[in-house]
Amino acid sequence: MTRRDDLIISRQREQKDCGLDFLVTLLKDGSYTGRIFGVQVKATVSTPKLIESKDIVEIQIDLGLSQFIAEFSFPVCLFFFTLKNGQGYYKWILEPVMAEGDYSRLYWDNTNNLYRLTNEGISNIVSMVNRWYDSRI
Repeated sequence: MTRRDDLIISRQREQKDCGLDFLVTLLKDGSYTGRIFGVQVKATVSTPKLIESKDIVEIQIDLGLSQFIAEFSFPVCLFFFTLKNGQGYYKWILEPVMAEGDYSRLYWDNTNNLYRLTNEGISNIVSMVNRWYDSRI
């Protein structure tokens, strides 16, 4: 994400774990938009058991997602890294969804279904967040 010029990444330095490690601000033409999403980062030294199906990877590990995150009023993503092989994955915790009638909401996803973290994946995250905010206007 740090390679993109349309994002400002701010590390959260709370003394107590509020559930977020980073707050990401989306820019448009270099200007602030007021659009944000949160990122929680988790990692494990060993490579957990993976079940791959198409683009989805199910990780057999307790991700320890905090119910506190459900109180946020903006999208939140989980970035999960396996340190042994350096692979990154992502999933939505509070997924931005657009329902019928242009109604936007956040869907709590407590599954362990993740996607490989790639440049394309990051672009998809940013696009989803922008579409969600657009639907609220």
